Amino acid sequence: MNFKSSLFAFMLVLSSFLAACGGQDEAGDSSQTEGTEEESSETLELYTTIFPLEDFANKIGGEYVNVTNMVPVGADAHTFEPTARQMIEVAEGDAFIYNGAGLEGFVDALINTVENEDVAIVQASEGIELIDFDQDSAHGHEEHDHENEEHGHEEDDHEHEEHGHEEDDHEHEEHGHEEDDHEHEEHGHDDEDHDHAHDHDEDPHVWLDPIHSITLAENIKATLIELMPEQEEYFTTNFNQVKEDLEALDNEFQAMADEANKDTFLVSHAGYGYWEERYGLKQVGISGLSPTNEPSQRQLQDIIHFANEYEINYVLFEQNITPKVAQVVQDEVGAEALYLHNLEALVEEDVQNGEDYFSLMTKNIESLRTALQ
Repeated sequence: MNFKSSLFAFMLVLSSFLAACGGQDEAGDSSQTEGTEEESSETLELYTTIFPLEDFANKIGGEYVNVTNMVPVGADAHTFEPTARQMIEVAEGDAFIYNGAGLEGFVDALINTVENEDVAIVQASEGIELIDFDQDSAHGHEEHDHENEEHGHEEDDHEHEEHGHEEDDHEHEEHGHEEDDHEHEEHGHDDEDHDHAHDHDEDPHVWLDPIHSITLAENIKATLIELMPEQEEYFTTNFNQVKEDLEALDNEFQAMADEANKDTFLVSHAGYGYWEERYGLKQVGISGLSPTNEPSQRQLQDIIHFANEYEINYVLFEQNITPKVAQVVQDEVGAEALYLHNLEALVEEDVQNGEDYFSLMTKNIESLRTALQ
């Protein structure tokens, strides 16, 4: 009886042990399954500064990214300043993707804040050859050689005298010192900092050129692959589709430019220099690279004179910028209003309509088609 009792007790303990082991195995299997599910649903937290970067990142990253654009709907990337909370969020993310080329005045401060954190800092415009920006050309001064010829030598001499000698000091003071001091104060930079668009050396609006946008998208793709190499094929496939669509958009743009009767358009701010470089379309910007760079009284008179002489029938306004000086020009010239989308940031109507980079650029082509007829 004692032996049977001992054997029964041993079997009971052994059964309990085996059951416990089985339970642990099941728990282990369950934990492993949950881990696999978590891994498959992992997403990268990306922060961008302008809408094209947000759109390209979403299109390439697909289900593996969560993209937050820092510049709010309806805002202007030239003058936007992030909050302390936004900087903390960037520091906690996987990548901060910015245009560069001097567009975002806040970038240096943000990078200094997050540089020691585990977040990738990506300048999307890296590898793009930037074009120089000529403030005088943007405001319609010596815009084209044929313009100088048709205005005549007397007007040229008059303009050269006023803009080259008598007014140089005034304009340099107005545009080179007073506005620079204001902008450097606004963005927190030193006078010696020449890496920003407000110095008017280089045009940062590279995303408006579909071919340059391929480089932006490619830099985003490379970042995603570096952060999540196991999804390289997925990211590459999506990038190839974006590239194909950008090349098709470039063809549409070129066809419109080839069919146009005119090659010059009047726009509220001079952010469209890459269209001249790519398609031969020439802008006369009422404001400079930044919408805050308003023209002098003399420049304003020259713009109105130019628009009247060359029968410019439209003033192109932008979705998030309505400078009063552009409305003055429209009234003086008796021109109609059209709209270009600079794509820096969406407005609420764009969000409601589900617009993306390609739909907005297609609308730009149609606006230009009308303006250049």
